[in-house]
Amino acid sequence: MNEVEPDDASNEHARRSAIFRAAHKRLDPIDGPRALGHKRSALQAQKRRQPVNWPVGLLKTNGPRDSLLVSTDGTISFAIRRGISGVFVEKRCCPITGPRSSHLMVFESQSNFDRWCDLEPTRFNEPLLCDKLRRRGHELFSIHD
Repeated sequence: MNEVEPDDASNEHARRSAIFRAAHKRLDPIDGPRALGHKRSALQAQKRRQPVNWPVGLLKTNGPRDSLLVSTDGTISFAIRRGISGVFVEKRCCPITGPRSSHLMVFESQSNFDRWCDLEPTRFNEPLLCDKLRRRGHELFSIHD
């Protein structure tokens, strides 16, 4: 029994010491997340309210064979145009925060276009937009030069 008591006493002392250190620890001002200042919070709120304005630049949509389709929140847009070699589709993603991206695709056949429409991830978030895109693509493929 005498051998067990010193271990219990040393464990108790270590436990009290750890509690004391944790309670009286001085935190550095940069430890953990800090609240944003008033000015920075206002700037971020203003940025969230501003509409995304990154117009489609590669495909000019100004004729009967051109269309520009935009999502309800304005973060995704599709420009679709009939060309000599097929149908051109430009997809622009402009989230409020984060990177912007642009993809330009050329579809020589309607079956390739349909396959791409079936795999496009936007169809989950914006099903009406993707349905309009598919219908407009079919209309453009039916135009003969």
